[in-house]
Amino acid sequence: MSVQRPLNHQYYSVIATEPNQQPSLAALLPQPLRGHCQAVPVDADRDSAYRIGREFSSHYIEYVLAHPSAPNDSLLARIAEHVDFAAQGPEGDYWAGFFSLLEEVMVNAVDSFDAGGSDSIH
Repeated sequence: MSVQRPLNHQYYSVIATEPNQQPSLAALLPQPLRGHCQAVPVDADRDSAYRIGREFSSHYIEYVLAHPSAPNDSLLARIAEHVDFAAQGPEGDYWAGFFSLLEEVMVNAVDSFDAGGSDSIH
């Protein structure tokens, strides 16, 4: 499956013009995740935007656990296609929260593999 890049990256911004509006990227998500993908209100403070990003990340993780074939759908890659990693303000804080929780989960998983004292997870 190939990932299609959006023609206009700004169209997919997670910043909402109205509070609680879904960002355009919600349309590419499976139905169970769409309801949890909320745009960050334009007046959100840093902590709120970060929290909203972590909250969506937790729903993404739950979805992947409940749907083991989801990694084959390249869902995370499709989400990442819509991320402006240079974004400042609430949008940047949202994505920082989203990816920080994913990173924490991965680090914890690697730590559990390495609990036996091995230097490698292979």
